[in-house]
Amino acid sequence: MTDVTEPVSFPGWIEENQHLLKPPVGNKQMFPTGDDFIVMVVGGPNQRTDFHVDPYEEFFYQVKGNMHVNLMTPDGPQTVHVREGQMWVLPALMPHSPQRPEPGSIGVVIERVRQEGTLEKFQWYCPGCGNRVHEVELQVRDIVADLPPLFEAFYADEAARTCDRCGALHPGKG
Repeated sequence: MTDVTEPVSFPGWIEENQHLLKPPVGNKQMFPTGDDFIVMVVGGPNQRTDFHVDPYEEFFYQVKGNMHVNLMTPDGPQTVHVREGQMWVLPALMPHSPQRPEPGSIGVVIERVRQEGTLEKFQWYCPGCGNRVHEVELQVRDIVADLPPLFEAFYADEAARTCDRCGALHPGKG
């Protein structure tokens, strides 16, 4: 039999967890992971230099403040602005870098649970010419545990941050 949980007061949940919605991680999973969805609340400010390639669509709802998502599309870089009160669905396999520059901003992101063996990518692009300078593919099981070492390894590796097309050095953290 499936356990049925009680509804949650979103404003109450935010008040109780606001202290967790800040850098360096900035997000908190709202419910225990079920079989299908991961529901996260993400706070600002944050600034990312990586682009995430999720094998599934992602749903964004911007509750408070504004954010934007930088994309690497087949036609080149693009930015999608998601303003307070707006919702947006990111297509699967689209390299994206969510940016929440506003302190105190709050968004809800819903993603699919990755089944064992499902890989996703993290990519970095040259700020000069747009060439991809580095990519890591892995099975993410816990974003809080799995991602910081991946990012730190890139930031510390000057060779990985150097563009093989134009020679520019990616700044790392940004």
